[in-house]
This record gives sequence, C-alpha cells and structure tokens, in this order.
Amino acid sequence: MKLFLKDIEEFNVQNRQFAQKRKIVSLLNKSEQPLTIPAICQRVKLSVPTGTKLINELFEDGVIVEAGKLETESGRRPLLYRVDPGYAYSIGVVILLKGISFSVFNLSMEKVFGCEKSSFVLENTPECLEEVIAFFRESLDRSGIPEKRILGMGIGITGRVNSHTGHSFNYFDFPEKPLAAYIGKHFSFPVYLDNDTRVSGLAEQVFGQARERKNAFVVNLSRGLGLVIISNGEIVEGEESFAGEFGHIQFGDSDRLCLCGKRGCLGTEVSGYALEQNFREKRAAGEVSLLSAPAENGSGGSVQYGDILEAALGGDALSISLVHQIGFRLGKALGSMINLLNPGVIIIGGTFSTAGEILTDAIKAGMRHTALMLPLRSCELIFSSLGSDGAVKGAGAIVLRKLKLI
Repeated sequence: MKLFLKDIEEFNVQNRQFAQKRKIVSLLNKSEQPLTIPAICQRVKLSVPTGTKLINELFEDGVIVEAGKLETESGRRPLLYRVDPGYAYSIGVVILLKGISFSVFNLSMEKVFGCEKSSFVLENTPECLEEVIAFFRESLDRSGIPEKRILGMGIGITGRVNSHTGHSFNYFDFPEKPLAAYIGKHFSFPVYLDNDTRVSGLAEQVFGQARERKNAFVVNLSRGLGLVIISNGEIVEGEESFAGEFGHIQFGDSDRLCLCGKRGCLGTEVSGYALEQNFREKRAAGEVSLLSAPAENGSGGSVQYGDILEAALGGDALSISLVHQIGFRLGKALGSMINLLNPGVIIIGGTFSTAGEILTDAIKAGMRHTALMLPLRSCELIFSSLGSDGAVKGAGAIVLRKLKLI
C-alpha cells in the first residue's frame, strides 16, 4: 500500500515513479470510463514507453485490471484499464448523540460493509471514547477486510471540530493528542476528523446534488441545525474549520437558552429539539394532536421530533403547523444568506427532509420575506438524494479525497 502513502514525496530515487503511478491511479479512479495506455499517457504527460512500463507494474501488483478493448473501426483494438475497486478501502464513521454508523467503502465508493451502534449515548468521558474505539475495532474485524488494505478512516462527529489539526472541542477533548491522532494510534492507518455536517456536505459535493455546482448551501436539519457553504467549488471551512455554525447565528425570534450558553440562536427555533419543545408548549396550552391523548400534565409525553414529522405527513394539524413554523423561520434565515453569498442551489438534508413539501413550501415563503428577488430567482431549493448513508459516505470520501482518488 506504499503507493497510497500521503507523503510519497519524501521517498528518494523511487519518488518519481511512485508519484507517476499515483497520478495514473488517480486518473483512472476519477475517470468514469476505462482508458487505453495512450490516453493515460497523454493525460498524465508521460511517454508511451514509460507509461506502458508503469501500467504493467500496476497491473502485476493488482492495482489496476484490464477492462476489455476499445472498439475501433479498423486495426488492432487497444486494451482498456481501470482501477480494481477491491484493491483498497476506506472507512467512514459518523458519531452522533445517540448512535454510531460505521461503513467500509471500496475505491469506487461502493459500500461493502456497514453496521450501526444504536444503543449508544455520546458522553464526553474517557470511558465513552474507549467504547467508541472498541466498536471501531470490532466492526473492522467483522468486515473481514485486512487492516493492511485500509487506506484510512474518516470520522464525522457532532460538535465543533478543527479538521486541520484533528481536534474535537465538544467531545473527547481530553486526550494528550488531538482526537484523530489518538484514535489513529490504535490502528495502522491514518484517521481524519471533521464534523458531521461537513461530511454530509462533502458527500453532496462528490456524489449528490451539489456535484458540479460551484455555489451551494447544504442544510443539515435533524436534531440540530448545520450548514455547509460551497463557494466557487470549494467547501468553506474558515480559519479553524468552524465555518457553517448556522444554528448559532442570531436570526432567532425567541429568548430560549441555547446549548452554547447564549440566547436567540437560530437552532433554538429551527431544529428537532425545537420542534419537540414547541410541541410540548402547544400541548401544555391545551392544543390537541393525533400523536397522543392529552396528558394530565400537558407535556405531550415523550414524543420525539421524528414522530412529529411523521404525524405531519399523516395530516395532524398541530404537527403540520409546527413544521410550517420551523420551515418559515429557516427560510427567512436562508433568505438573508442568499443575499450575502448568492448560491445557485440550497440542498435540504437530514431527517427533516422526510417532511417534503410541507417543509419546502414554508421555506420558500420565508425566503421570499428576506431575499432579494434577483438572487432568489437564480437559487434552486431541492432535497438531498443521498438518503441515510450520505454522511457516512462523506466521511469515507475524506480519505480518498486526501489521496486525490476522487
């Protein structure tokens, strides 16, 4: 696996050949179609004799395979080559407040193994961190893939993260090393860390609705609220990777106390947590819902935000009203962001995307209240198409992007 080492430039005389082979593998893995030797040599700027030698070596090592022959009108048909997707793998992990997702992807980013730890509660303790690492080890063993075939692990974790240094600031901020390095010392491959929203944004950029879009917003609306900004084709991270804390912008209308310790944060009004709180307040005020009979204390019981979204789709008037309220407030905030950055598309991801037009109609109404008509007119509002695997796929993609394989 020396071919995929990130700092290949540090080798000596063999540097150039390793670098050239990496360019070939990078080209083939990014290409949607297999390529001939002359086409490969032309694109990576190699002579045909040198390219043929390197390609033959990659073929002998099992990195690339033959993929048939190019159809031509006359003459000898040249061989086509592509990367063997099963030569190496990346791991994608997402750590949320109440669950962990673990998946292994081949070089084509096809999931070959996946599992979840649903009986999990994220806590900022050494014991919880060791539980997480033990789950990683157990999951990798269950996958049956040799550790030497793993190029790296990408982790998306809730909270604030510095992806450049591998530090997590809300959870597991106590090891003697940055969290990524601390987890990495338990394995023989590198570990990369980012927050859960940004890995979702990367998945949209590489595989989803933001592919080939230069300017986009990716909204992650589940229990919390996050935003990924794609500007001129690049994900905006900021000086220390803290860009996109959309839920902590002071666009809110209420005086609710946020988990960050401040009041008026948008996330206190636009989030799964806010939906649950709004539901409890309405029930306490005597409003009824199909979700449950009125409780004596008017609390609405233990109804979760997913239940409310489902009830809205089922026609429950209170639930529809509450989802509309959240969508409208989100739309007003997005309208201001449209004026600032002029995105071409806004992609709604996360659990709230299941609400469909109940949510988007309200978002559009809110945007019309605050956005200027010209930038609003050129901005499309759509849902993510990646499904529940989007974030974990984005985490796995971190590894291949670091190695310039996607």
